[in-house]
Amino acid sequence: MHHDGDGRRSKSIWAYEPLITPEKKVWRAVLQQAYEDAELPLSLDGSELMERTLARRFLRADGASETADIELVCDFADVPLDRLLLCARRSYPLAA
Repeated sequence: MHHDGDGRRSKSIWAYEPLITPEKKVWRAVLQQAYEDAELPLSLDGSELMERTLARRFLRADGASETADIELVCDFADVPLDRLLLCARRSYPLAA
């Protein structure tokens, strides 16, 4: 807690400040790479790259395997799973 100023800008000792450990940084990098792969453009012939397809399946948690994997990664990265899934499912909807 800071003692200078009027106290309105100082942080409370009760405020939650997440500790980003090197391990969490690694798991967050895993999620970042999945998002980068999911954003890859289509190949020149118009087909979808395997990395793009797999990353989108992973981020949306399409199957039981992907669900278990994304839950584990989010837990290790200290990232809220529900928010990640909501964002991924909006950004990468399943093809009809």
